[in-house]
Amino acid sequence: MTLFNADDFGITLPQSEHILDCRREGVLTGVSLMPNSPALERAAALLEGDESLHVAVHLNVTEGLCLAPPEEIPLLAGPDGRFRRSFFALFLTSLLHPRALRAQLGREFSAQLDRALPLLGDRPLRLDGHQHVQMIPAVMAAIADTLEAKGLRAAYMRYSREPLGPYIRHRELWRDYAPVNVLKNLVLNAFALFDGRYMARMGLKKNMVMGLVLSGNLEHRLVSALLPDMERAAAKKGADLELVMHPGWGIGPGEGLDVPGGPFEAFYLSPGRRREYDCLRKL
Repeated sequence: MTLFNADDFGITLPQSEHILDCRREGVLTGVSLMPNSPALERAAALLEGDESLHVAVHLNVTEGLCLAPPEEIPLLAGPDGRFRRSFFALFLTSLLHPRALRAQLGREFSAQLDRALPLLGDRPLRLDGHQHVQMIPAVMAAIADTLEAKGLRAAYMRYSREPLGPYIRHRELWRDYAPVNVLKNLVLNAFALFDGRYMARMGLKKNMVMGLVLSGNLEHRLVSALLPDMERAAAKKGADLELVMHPGWGIGPGEGLDVPGGPFEAFYLSPGRRREYDCLRKL
């Protein structure tokens, strides 16, 4: 099965409405609710009446404000409640303070699930992570801990391993690949080697993703060329394929989760979001 998912749902109402355009007029099959999004409850109300749409909880510990008391999670957030670790800083912290970080992640994940779960209705619990943090082994372990502690069972967890072969075979597209995204692919695929045991512990089947090497550049021309090869690669593994996209354009300066002028604000303002919006409506 091929899934087409829009991440970061709920930051603003216009952004969320644009995402749902891709459901009504395109191939979108799912959205991911970011629990600490400013407009989460109002945006989630837009999902009522579409019970077949997959809705995931987009666990976030790298950007915006925490939901647990900041004094309880000092490895994750500062006194102002704003998350303070990037993906790689979080990984390094997991090596230096594994037990403390795992416990603090559990507190934050519990708070995020408490906010998001009432918005899912009768839908099964699906999970993924903002900026793919769920693939850091300590983070994946903390998610498993949290589900067990809360007596929850997930139906799906994004397993961010992306086959590199299709990208290599399409030599005519090599100029479209950003080297930093290729590195991201390799790092996440390496983490996947350690995460399988946690997926098994949660009773979850491994899946595959598309969208790492083309992150920020998932335009229709590239996706339509690569998608058949990606689907074949996933089918050989007996895995579902999830296209991870960010089609929610229309976020203005200062409206994202990052502080104005922060390192992630450019991602919210990127014209690539409009290209991904167009891609999902054309596929």
